[in-house]
Amino acid sequence: MKEHILKFFNRNIDANAQSLQFEFDCIATILNSLDALVYVSDFKTYELIFVNNYGQKSWGVPLGRKCYQYLQFGQEQPCSFCNNSKLLNEEGKPTGVHIWEFQNTVTQRWYQCRDQAVKWVDGRYVRLEIAVDITENKLAQQKLETMYKEAEALARVDPLTKVYNRRAFYEYMSKRLAHLKHHNHTLSLVMVDVDEFKKVNDLYGHSKGDEALIEIANTIQSEIRETDQLFRIGGEEFVIVLPDCDELNAFNLVERVRLNIGQIALMHNDHPIQLSCSFGITDYWSTSTDDSFDRWGISITESLMAEADKALYSAKLNGRNQAKLFSQLSITE
Repeated sequence: MKEHILKFFNRNIDANAQSLQFEFDCIATILNSLDALVYVSDFKTYELIFVNNYGQKSWGVPLGRKCYQYLQFGQEQPCSFCNNSKLLNEEGKPTGVHIWEFQNTVTQRWYQCRDQAVKWVDGRYVRLEIAVDITENKLAQQKLETMYKEAEALARVDPLTKVYNRRAFYEYMSKRLAHLKHHNHTLSLVMVDVDEFKKVNDLYGHSKGDEALIEIANTIQSEIRETDQLFRIGGEEFVIVLPDCDELNAFNLVERVRLNIGQIALMHNDHPIQLSCSFGITDYWSTSTDDSFDRWGISITESLMAEADKALYSAKLNGRNQAKLFSQLSITE
């Protein structure tokens, strides 16, 4: 009787063992068939408990290494970005799935990682990670971001002269004036207009006119400081913004620019084309009480543009090829 009972229990144990082995084989087959890394590691010791076939093909056989030694290049201590602490709460219970992206230091591939704490067969909680290769999508995303940044940059640059355009000017002034408000500095604004530019186009053609604009822009760029900014805001109109520069110092700089523009060697059929520009200069002194509007109720940028334009108009009326300061204009001008 005793032998029959023992045989019965042994048969049940064998059946249960076979059933568990079958379940394990099924789960292992599924995990090893996935086109993704699946691994399980101990929370405390970082010991690797399981790595599927995908992982072993990419990172090799674990050979007793800890997860950070196995998955990362030259890593001999837990990773600084390890998120084990996020997977269990203060009571030691799972917090759910933590999803993040990472470029692996061994394969150099990008992965979307889904990490969570799961209860292992021995009752302890372990780290389960499923990492899917998203390299192609990531590279496509990075390419789109680069293209977007390049397009944004090009949208602020004049395609002919390669200096900043009108849109960039207003964006720059908004940021610059906000900076001045907190630092009580000064700024000069110079409007530049090419003298008799229509004659250049009419007599020598638009391609020669384009060449003249490029040469003038290059000449201005070569004379202004690294902190200064040049913008093309219209056909033959430019604006120079000079931070931390009052109108007298701006006038001295503009005079150098004006003289150098007169030295531009632009030729047409072996005949020199004489170029010159007129300039209108104004400046702005900020105070801590300044806001975005001046005494006329319009923006400071528009106010400075209006003042510089008046000075420029005076330079044109008085014979061109000269610079005028707004502060020195007579009431009638």
